[in-house]
Amino acid sequence: MKILYLYSEVMGYNIPIFAELVRQQDADVHVVHWDQNKLTPFSPEPIAGVKFYKRSSYSEIELLQFAQTLKPDLVYVSGWMDHGYLQVCAALKASGVIVVVGFDSQWTGSLRQHLGAALMKLHTRRKYFSYALVPGPLQEDYARRIGFADQEIIPHLLSGDTANFSKAANALDQSKQAIYPENFLYVGRFAEMKGLDVLLEAYVIYKTKYQGRWTLTCIGNGPLRHLLAGQSDITEFDFLPQVELVKHACEAGAFILPSRFDPWGVVVHEFAAAGLPLILSDKVGANQQFLSEGQNGLLVKSGSAEALAQAMHTISNKSVAQLIDMGKRSAALAETLTPAVAASSFLSAFDRKDGAARGRA
Repeated sequence: MKILYLYSEVMGYNIPIFAELVRQQDADVHVVHWDQNKLTPFSPEPIAGVKFYKRSSYSEIELLQFAQTLKPDLVYVSGWMDHGYLQVCAALKASGVIVVVGFDSQWTGSLRQHLGAALMKLHTRRKYFSYALVPGPLQEDYARRIGFADQEIIPHLLSGDTANFSKAANALDQSKQAIYPENFLYVGRFAEMKGLDVLLEAYVIYKTKYQGRWTLTCIGNGPLRHLLAGQSDITEFDFLPQVELVKHACEAGAFILPSRFDPWGVVVHEFAAAGLPLILSDKVGANQQFLSEGQNGLLVKSGSAEALAQAMHTISNKSVAQLIDMGKRSAALAETLTPAVAASSFLSAFDRKDGAARGRA
């Protein structure tokens, strides 16, 4: 089987899914990806069965010629924001190739979304796409509103590298039993949307109002980096490869993601797999799958530094036994989704005979 990915920005968590496609189907995977104006410095390296191509190397005409020469059996495209990608989708779908569109956007009910949904239903959706591949229920709702029938919506778009991050969960039965790390961990963009400013304000409240003793580690990059300068008990790291993130998970007591808006958040799956209790804002889409309130973490109101500080206080006041139990519950929830499951879900589009299969309108 030959698979073509028309991707936006490739991230580390995509690589295990590509590898699974090769393992499960002996697939020949070709990934065109954005390589300019990226949010992170991650750059994919070739792996067995997978070839990467820089989007900037192709004009729209050249990209179409490349795809038609390749003759893929199955196509994945990241959303509908790249006009060149859409032209490829239209041509290949018209020739009978299955085209799967993936997105993590949530339905918010904005005027822009209502207008866009109307256009998708009338024109775009059937011209370009056979199926929608989405990460969770909030995105399934969006897919229905833009014209996909239930049988045309496939779950499990995104997965963390569970085999990698689960290594950190071993510490729950080893080093963390003896000395539990009194350290909160944040991994993500240093940006307002991710709530970094709220986290820092909450940490000050935690240290002063609650006399909190835990430290804070922040890993990432972005425009709010300057807010971290000179902060007491806060350690900052730049963007790190996933193998290094696993080491930091072993040295962390809980993971925090205080986003103002986060359509999904693969990082939640990653650090749940690492066996960490979670503190998430109610705007993080992945909380529906990987957070069981009070069992493996706490859900807080987005944008509320006070609520976040109180949650930090609650977590840091738990016993070692309680924290280890929460970490194990996180790891168990993370096991419900793996790169193998995500790859199988995507491949299921090739075998479906109903709805939009093989380009039918």
